[in-house]
Formats: sequence, structure tokens, C-alpha cells
Amino acid sequence: MFTRILSFAALAAVVSAEYWTFGGTSLITQTRLDSIVNPDAIGTHVHAIVGASGFSNHYDYDELVKSNCTTIPVQPDKSNYWAPQLYHQNKDTGEFTAMPTSFNIYYLLRNGPKNQTIKAFPKGLRMLAGDTYRRTFNESSFADQAITYVCLADNSPPEGPAMPTQQCPGGLRAQVFFPSCWDGVNLDSPDHKSHLSYPIQTFNGGDCPDSHPVHLISLFYEMFVDVGSFAFSGNPGTWVLANGDTTGYGLHADFQNGWDVDLLQEAIDTCSDANGNVLDCPPLAAVYDADVAAACVYDGYLVDEDIGLDAPISALPGCNPVFGASADVSSCSNSTNPQLIPAQTPLPAGWAEVGCIAEGTSGRALTALTFSGSNMTKSACAAFCASHDFALAGVEYSDECYCDNTLKNGATGDLLPWTKCTHRCAGNGDVPTDYEICGGAAMLTLMSSGSNGTSGASRRTLRFERE
Repeated sequence: MFTRILSFAALAAVVSAEYWTFGGTSLITQTRLDSIVNPDAIGTHVHAIVGASGFSNHYDYDELVKSNCTTIPVQPDKSNYWAPQLYHQNKDTGEFTAMPTSFNIYYLLRNGPKNQTIKAFPKGLRMLAGDTYRRTFNESSFADQAITYVCLADNSPPEGPAMPTQQCPGGLRAQVFFPSCWDGVNLDSPDHKSHLSYPIQTFNGGDCPDSHPVHLISLFYEMFVDVGSFAFSGNPGTWVLANGDTTGYGLHADFQNGWDVDLLQEAIDTCSDANGNVLDCPPLAAVYDADVAAACVYDGYLVDEDIGLDAPISALPGCNPVFGASADVSSCSNSTNPQLIPAQTPLPAGWAEVGCIAEGTSGRALTALTFSGSNMTKSACAAFCASHDFALAGVEYSDECYCDNTLKNGATGDLLPWTKCTHRCAGNGDVPTDYEICGGAAMLTLMSSGSNGTSGASRRTLRFERE
């Protein structure tokens, strides 16, 4: 990933030596939700989303900052960052496959010729850059200039405003630069843009206009997509944004603030020598935890539909017509009305997750019955143990389930930090946004039925009968 972000990093170093990067940031989820444009509803197209585990179709700053974790390594940044998922369309079948995606996220200190004071994003700020309905490029528009593409290939074409027309073996970067001038009053606006403005001189740096006098830190995304792993049959047509766009002009991105604002302001004020490396910024380095970011899983709701992660699908979710390759073509014959479902399968009635515990000091903690399988989930393990009249169930090493009525061999109910149990459940499948944790190395994700007497007890003080 370092080589994939190096070219922009070198450019940024020339323009401004004051910035930090969250490179190779993993997705927290992929689903058809958009808390800014389609609040409290199902969105119009699928998004690739990074950041806080508490993402939902409703944005509330005070709730978002309570998220359990984030895929951003600086854990006090509970923001969410997202853009339309990019699909591969098979030229023979017309089917769509969601391509693997990650994000590079840049925070840049660009205070313009007047050396204006840079401020942190205020609590509750949300913003949108780009336009899903744009079909052309206006070279005099800063908003249009802020949307670009980079093809990573030996004979790479120049960075440009439209989808590249050649294969990119090293991947594709779809890039969005957000406006950095705020009106100082509104945290949102009807179009989710008007409360912000690009600087006077250029879209990616300069002084703020009088209408939007508060100079915010600059935010830039690179959505990196592994297009090189898929057959290329020419563009427009091979790569399709989730909104149906094959030209690339309809690329856009969203941001909702979940930062500890005081921490972000401290970083702005004190990290002028970061030079791209977040670990060179002391206040951010002090709360940097890549292990927590890697272990973070989504605990919200998904739209109940196939979005092409495991196998190709015949239509873009949301019934978005494909446009730009030729005449607009509807990608589905009828629309559906899917519902929201939990990302993590609920446990059987009467069961609750207790947390992460260590195995016994002299053997297994749960010894009465066990099974393993490639379809393992927490719910499957709890149901198996319940069917054999056991009140405790534990999952470990992704695919192992253990049952008993008591903890044995020196095991206790003392809870460990949740990051000790980080193995994805085998039954999640192979997609990167798998949502359930099934223990760890010699660590159990422990579950209990109400018959074990855990109802109403504090999770941090639970104790079990031991043998």
C-alpha cells in the first residue's frame, strides 16, 4: 500500500509538508446506506464505507463517538468516510462484481497565502463532495477539478477527471478533495454542500472567501480499487460505479465527523512536521492502535440484498441504470424494497454474548461437547449447545464450538479486552467486511443462556460456577 500512495504523497510534500495519512484503511462495511443524503432510509446505491463501527442510516455525533471501534488506526477518530462502490461488469454476461476496495485518507494543513488559522471539523459537521448526477466536466469548476482518477500502470496516463480507458494492473485510485472553507454556522445544508466552499485560489489550497471564513483542515480521499485482478474489455463499460456511472464524472464522497475535536485541533496546532506519517504527530501517535483498527467489525444494520461480494449479480442494487458506455440501459427489470437486518446474526432467544475470556489454565474451559465447521458463527454455536441442554457456549479459532454448564480447568469469567478475540467466524465467508468474531488463539468468545443466571448482571463483573 505504501507504493500506491507514494506518488500523491510526493506531490503533497512539494505543496505542503504538513499533513498526515491513514493509508490502506480497511472498510467497515459495504451497503446501500447514506446517513447524509438518505437519512433514516435505504440509500440509492451501494457505498464502500470506512471508519466507525457505529455507522447507520442516521447521523448523530454524540452517538457515533460512542462506537466500539473504528478501522482508522487513531481510535478517537470515530468519523465515517465513504464513496460509491466500484463494480466490474462482465462484457459477456452483463453481470456485476464488487471489486476489492480500501481508502487512503489525507489530512492536510493548507492555510493559504494569508496564513489563515486552520480549525478542526466542528461537532456534527457532515459534507458531500462531487455529484452523483454529473455527466460532464467543467474545467473551470473547482468542484469538478476536485474529482480525479489515477491509473497505476507502467504506462500510466496522466491524472484525469474521467475513468481511465486502459487497464490499470496496479489498481485504480478514485480521488476526491473536499472543500475546506466553512460558513461558521451551519453543520449541514439542503444540498449538503452550500455550508462549505472551496478556497479562492484553487480547489486544494488557498484563502477562504468572506462568505465561508472559517478555514478547516483539508480532507482528501483516495479510494483504491483492485481493478487489475479483473478482465478488462475497455472503458467506458468495464468499470461501473454503484450509481450506474461508467464515465467517472458521477464520483462523489461523503464525510460525517466523529473526531474528538480537541484532539484534532491539538494535532493541527502541533504537528507541522508530520510529513505524511501520522506517527510523527505526538498527540495522534499516543492513541494510534493498528491492532484495534484491524480487529474492528461492524455492529450495525445492512440492507438485506446481494451486493455482489461473493458472486456476480445481474443488476446494480437499487436498480440503477448503467450509463455512459452507450445509451442508458436499465440494469434491472423491477425494483425491490429490501429491509434492514443486523450485520451480526442474533443469538438464539434467551442467549447473550458475555465477552472474551481465556481458556483454562490446565485444559479447555468448556469440555462437555464440541464441534467444528466451516459454517461456524456465534449463533450456530449457541444453538448447538442449547439443543443439547447446555447453558454455556464458546467459539474459538474461527470454527470451533465448545459447550458446558460450568467453566473448568481453572478458567474464570474474567473478561479480557475485546481485542484479544479477533478471529473472524468461518461462517462469515471470505468477504473483507465479515462481521462476526469467533474467539481467538486460546481465547473464547463466551455466550450464556439466561438459565446460567447472567441476566441483568454486569458484563464486567460476571462470575460463573467453576469446577
